[in-house]
Amino acid sequence: MNLLLEKGCKIDLRYAKSHIPMPQYAGIRYLPFGAMIRILKTIIFDLLCLRPLVLLSVIAEIYFCYRKYDLIIGVDRRGLIEASVINKFTGTPYAFISFEIMFEGETSVRYKSLEREASKGVTVWFVQDDFRAEQLQKENGLDPHKKMLLPVASAGIGRPNSVRLRDFLGVPIDKNVAIAIGSVFDWAMTRKILESVEGWPEDWVFVVHERYGRTSENLTEALAPLRHLVGRKIFISDAATEDIGDLGGILSGVSVGLAFYEPTYKDSHSGNNLKYLGLSSGKISTYLRYGIPVVINEIGLYAKEARLHRFGFVVECPQQIRHKLDNCLDDQLKRNALDYFSRKLDFNLYRDRVWQSVSAVKPECC
Repeated sequence: MNLLLEKGCKIDLRYAKSHIPMPQYAGIRYLPFGAMIRILKTIIFDLLCLRPLVLLSVIAEIYFCYRKYDLIIGVDRRGLIEASVINKFTGTPYAFISFEIMFEGETSVRYKSLEREASKGVTVWFVQDDFRAEQLQKENGLDPHKKMLLPVASAGIGRPNSVRLRDFLGVPIDKNVAIAIGSVFDWAMTRKILESVEGWPEDWVFVVHERYGRTSENLTEALAPLRHLVGRKIFISDAATEDIGDLGGILSGVSVGLAFYEPTYKDSHSGNNLKYLGLSSGKISTYLRYGIPVVINEIGLYAKEARLHRFGFVVECPQQIRHKLDNCLDDQLKRNALDYFSRKLDFNLYRDRVWQSVSAVKPECC
């Protein structure tokens, strides 16, 4: 969105209300919808998957929210479907940004049919890398000539902040910090990482920072048998992050970033979508942006890149983290992390091509 705002575009943002902080920017008209509409959308789009009901629901939204647009950007499956319906009624071209890939084998033919039909009219689609693009193209029937690769990453090297989360949490100044940010659900292996901490070297502590500020709530059960470590080797952050583009305060004074992924196949988001992770890990790109070496598990493309470019270490399981912590203090790894981000991930590398792709849809789009 920052790129579009910089170019003078006016944006309408339609989204579901939640506890998640929503940063406010001039130039954006915020169009949130409440719990009732969210439930109806889930029933219509995800459970019933009936095209007539989809059409009616989107028509209702057009009536209440629509104004003349030059481009619609659909984010993930539901955004893609809604954008395609609006296109049918208004002729407005639409782009597609994929962060999650839904697989027919984990959903259903009917569930995917809506998405595949919507994919036919896409003007340009964005995906993180060729690895994920192959899967998305196969699942959705997207035109490969309209593809643009765009890793999940912010723009520019991250700036440290003198106001540090570790100090707010009371981490002693003589301790090294390993951190996990983002989701703390089972697929992120947070419980298993927590269980490994007691075996870490004495001068290392673990900070857990769930992005939306519900760390303690989401880890109540996992922390119960580890209470003797909380405040000594485990520190829990319940601060909510409003601007994910600025995590200087969260990551300043951190020596290692942990990012583990384990497909659980409990739902359509935690199966093959994680198996084919590619360069879609925002937490890994964020660590590298701040020059923080990573310890990760065997998660495909990023594991291969970590070995090749030496910005961290790959382990088989969380119990092996302890063996790599001291190695991550090597300043060369920090330089490698920044170098890899600057050469491969930085959004500034893709900025012009993204704008060209978007603005070419209609020269007067903004």
